[in-house]
Formats: sequence, structure tokens, C-alpha cells
Amino acid sequence: MRNVLGIPGRSTEWLCSLKFLATALSIVLTLVAYVGCASAHALTRAVTPAAPAVAVTITTDDQTHRLASAPGTAFHQMLPGPRTVYVDDRLAYQTVLGFGATLTDSQAFLLNEAATPGARQQALRALFTREDGGIGLGFMRISMGSNDIAGSRYTYDDQPSGRSDTKLADFSIEHDRRDLIPLLRESRALNPSMTLMATPWSPPGWMKSSGSMLGGTLRPGDDAAFARYFVKFLRAYRRAGIPVQYITLQNEPLFLPSDYPGMRMPAAVELTVLRDHVLPALRSAGLPTRVLLYDHNWDQPDYPDAILGDPAIRASHQVAGIAWHGYAGLPGSQTLLHEKYPRFDEFETELSGGTWVPDQVRGDFEQIIQVLRDYGRSYLKWSLVLDQSRGLAGCRGTCTAIVTVNTVTGAVTQDIEFATLGQFSRFILPGAQRVYSSDARGLESVALVNPAGGHALVVFNDTARPSTFQVQWGVAGFRYSLPRYSGATFTWHGKAAEPARTLAPRANDYQAAASYAATGGRDSASDLFTWGVRTEQSSSPDGGYDLSVAADGDWAEYSNLDFHAPVHSVSAQVACAKGDCGLLEFHLDSPAGPLIARLPVAGTGGWQRWQEVSVSSGTPHGTHDLYVLWKSGSSAAPGLANLLSFQFHSFNVSRAPSKVSMP
Repeated sequence: MRNVLGIPGRSTEWLCSLKFLATALSIVLTLVAYVGCASAHALTRAVTPAAPAVAVTITTDDQTHRLASAPGTAFHQMLPGPRTVYVDDRLAYQTVLGFGATLTDSQAFLLNEAATPGARQQALRALFTREDGGIGLGFMRISMGSNDIAGSRYTYDDQPSGRSDTKLADFSIEHDRRDLIPLLRESRALNPSMTLMATPWSPPGWMKSSGSMLGGTLRPGDDAAFARYFVKFLRAYRRAGIPVQYITLQNEPLFLPSDYPGMRMPAAVELTVLRDHVLPALRSAGLPTRVLLYDHNWDQPDYPDAILGDPAIRASHQVAGIAWHGYAGLPGSQTLLHEKYPRFDEFETELSGGTWVPDQVRGDFEQIIQVLRDYGRSYLKWSLVLDQSRGLAGCRGTCTAIVTVNTVTGAVTQDIEFATLGQFSRFILPGAQRVYSSDARGLESVALVNPAGGHALVVFNDTARPSTFQVQWGVAGFRYSLPRYSGATFTWHGKAAEPARTLAPRANDYQAAASYAATGGRDSASDLFTWGVRTEQSSSPDGGYDLSVAADGDWAEYSNLDFHAPVHSVSAQVACAKGDCGLLEFHLDSPAGPLIARLPVAGTGGWQRWQEVSVSSGTPHGTHDLYVLWKSGSSAAPGLANLLSFQFHSFNVSRAPSKVSMP
């Protein structure tokens, strides 16, 4: 009998065998499919980011919300959209030691003796812990003797007129034992990880050419006594249970006040005194305290450069870095010195709030973000505490503080700077490392990863209108909205799940090169500090920073731009005073790489009068680093263009071109 397949003989048995094999094969295929699905599911889990919850704390410009909890959100897998702030943990920069202010004898008096006991305890916990709304200040500056808000004029070795004490036999810190030392002990107990630095406004008058705490310079014959003064102070404070990690030799050495203690100390003098006297004295005493140079404004970076130009200073590990004040110049000076001397760190050590600041919320967010983005390891306000009269001497009636003690009622109130500084200090722990974050149009940001792995991202809306934006972290993101001139701190835990290849900002979207990765240019020191690309706050309605004070050959790098669609032109928002303001050249992968556009710039009538100019470009493909290069034009211009943003336009006419904001 023939079967339907026409196989003779034992064909039925063979067919059964075939069916068995088919069934077995089906099972195998099912298992393979199951394993494949399981593997795919595991792979999906590997590349799909967890959705960590994001806590949000906000301070608004109208101050209706001060360091206040806001509705949270969570990360979800999503593609970048308009106004995206990118966070990339793989690009890491400096570690941050902390935030704080200067603490003087008069401020200690206000907390210890003018405040009520209950208000005092509550204030100390709010200032130095992160419990119950505290802001965790952990980097404090001590005034070595009198200053412009001290209760009296004193040093640790005052002598009658005409008398000196070069052996410092009469040295004593007894003045500080009444209020300052007890308060320091208590604050360190509340925050054991606290870092301390100490700075004199003036040494004893007998060491100076003026014979007084006011004015004058250090007498050359008293260099050794000056070094001994620091050793005596550091040892005395250590015996009192207060180790000091950093010192500077002179507060604001280029300013000579007439109504409070000060001393002029040119860079050449600081170099000689430091190299030949202070550093050897610290070594001989076996003191681990390290020195920060300068301790004055950003507008004179040639001062620390002159000291670091000395080989002995550069070779000394007792010199930790540079201390900066924020009353003049641009925080980009920190980056210039970091790039020239990468072994030495940058510290911002003083800036006062005050009645002269038109918008304290906006000013604080803008400046603290810039300081951190420019390699700052610290950010210190001037006054930790003042009374209701707002300061003495140099800032009588005009300075503001983090908290105010009312000397009539004994009440302690938190000022707006408690909130603005707290948006950083509460969430950025000692040892946190800054990682890459971009700005977007009208938005400024800084991101850090804490030692235990938690993230803190601060975003400030630098415009007069509400702003909705997206935060992109690996393949995950979230959207949020901020009111005008308001800032938020976003915190979360977890590790970013990255896609198979780097998630590059798209080159024709707002976020494309929102933050430069590096700057460079001239090697000449004299030229470096006459001009030099650095950030400054712009006056554009779009807010944000611009790059300024560029000269021929300077460049800014924008990493990892994805030219996902062919482009045909580039435009930029530029400003300069008048005449020929040079060229902006756009190169791929290096300052000397392929040129894709050359944009000439003419005067706009002012360094903050912004105009948009455009030019045809090449059509790069794929992902590239982009270099914007400043070049001189046909005539000797007084300066090259300031650059606020640039924008590549694609051939895709179905969508409006959008902007690449920088830096």
C-alpha cells in the first residue's frame, strides 16, 4: 500500500521518525527562542536605565520658595528634545571640598552672646548640619586677627608704639578664646568633615612699614618673624583642638584700605616671603597646613602666575593652589590658571552679598555655577552672620550675610543667601566630583557625583520667563519647568545606562554644544593675561554666559556633536564694540582640522549688543568634536567678538532650525 507521499515499503515508519524529528526540532527552536528572548530581555534590562526617583529643591526669584521641596519626578527612557541639559558621568573634573563663609570674632560674639540660647542652637544646626533643613557648611575661613567687621583692632602680638617682638615672645590667641574658638569647636563637632583656612588682614603693626595695622607693607627685616607668626598661630590652634588645613599670606594683597586693617603685598614680595621663609618654617615645624596663593580678585591672574612661575614654588607640595575673590574680573581666570598649572587647585574664598547686588538670587546661582564650572573646589561667602546694621567699616550698612542676629530681640533669621548657598552646600558633599553638564538656551547648570554615588544637578533658569527643559542622563531623561530667574537642585541615586554608542548632542538642536569642553590658544604668558577666552554673564534676554576677551588663535572645544542630518549653514550670536572684529572658524576634530565654516564679524556697537550673523557651511557627517577658533581679521582690531551661541541649519525644511547654545 502506498502512502499519500508515494514512499514504498516502510515509509510509514520513516514518516513517524520524521514527525519525531520535527517535534524535537520545534522544541529546540522553542528553547532557542526562549533563551534568545531571555537574553534580549536581559540585554534590554542592561541598556534600559533604571528609573530612579528625582528629588527637587527650588529657590525662586520672588523668594516665595526658599530652599523648598518641590514636586519630584523620575527618569524614563526617552530621546533628547528641545532645551536639553546633558549630564555625562564619564567626563569628570575637580573634586569639591565644600561651601562656607568667613567667621570672625564679632560674628562669633553675635551667635554666642547676642542670640538667645535657643535661637543660637537652632542656627548652628541649620548652618553646619544637613539635618532638619540644614545646609551643611563645611569650608570656613578664619580671620587671623582683626578685619573690616571685627569688634576691635587686634593681632596676636600687639606691642606699644616703637617696640617690636621679633621672637614673638608675647604671642597669644587669648582674644579668640572668648567667642571664636568655642564656636569653631562646636561647629566642627556638628560637622566633623569641616575644612578650615586662615587669613590675616594685617600682621602686627611693628612688622610693617606703617607701624600700624592700617596701611603699609611688610618690612624686609621682619620676613622671618612673619613666617614665625603663622607657625605660632597654627600650633596654638592645634593645641586648642582646631587644625587649620590652609592659609593665605595676606587678604586682598593689592588693596590698601584706609579704615580697616590691611597690607599691600606685591607678587614679588609674596613669592620671596613664601619661598624663602614661610614654606621652610612650616616644614621645620612639621605642620601639614598648605598654602593658597594670592587671595584676591579674578581680574589680576598675573599675580598668582608670577608666583607659580618660580620653579621652587611649582615643585612644592606645600602649595595647594590659588585663592580667588569675586569682586572684579571673571571666574574664567580660574580655568586659565588651571590649564596652565593643572597640579594646583582653584578656590573661591570670598564674595559678599550686599545692597549693591540688584538680584541676589540670580547673582548667586550664576556665580556659584560659574565658579564650579571653572574648576573651583570651594565657594565662600564673606560674612557668615551680621547684625541688623549690616556690617562695619568697609561694608558698613551694605553687606549681607547668611544669617542675621537681631541684637535687640536675640532672634536669628535666615537670609536669602542661606537658601541660594544651600541649593549647593546641602546636596554637594565633601569629595564630590564635578562631571560634565551642558547648558541650554536660557539655562545654566552644574552636575556633581557625591562620594557615595548620589547625583546633584543644579539648573538655573536665567531668563525673565518660565522655561521647560529636559535633563538627559545616558538614554534616560525627564522634563521639568522652572519659573523665571529660579534655580533647582535635582538629586538622585543610580548609575546611568548608556546606549551602545555615545549619546551625542545633535548639532542642530539647542543642546548641541551647550558647554565647551576645553579652551586653548596662545602660550605667551604676557598675552595670556591681556586677553584670554573665559566665560562672563551675558546681558542677552536669552540669559546664559558668553565667551569673551578672545584673541587671535584662541579656541573653544565642543565635544561629541552628532551631525545626524546634513547642514548647509551656521549662524552665531556675536557682540563686539566696533570695526573689524575678526573671524570665527569652525573646525572638526582639532583646531587645525577640516574647516567647515568661516564667519566674519563686524562691530555691533557694544560688547553686549548681540547680533546674529550667518554663513554657508560644509556638510559634515557623523559625530565630531567641534572647535570654534577666533582669528584676527584684515585690520588690527581692539578685540575679537564675544560669542553667545551658534546654530547649525540642516537641509530638513520640515522643521525649523534650532540653536546650539554655549558655553
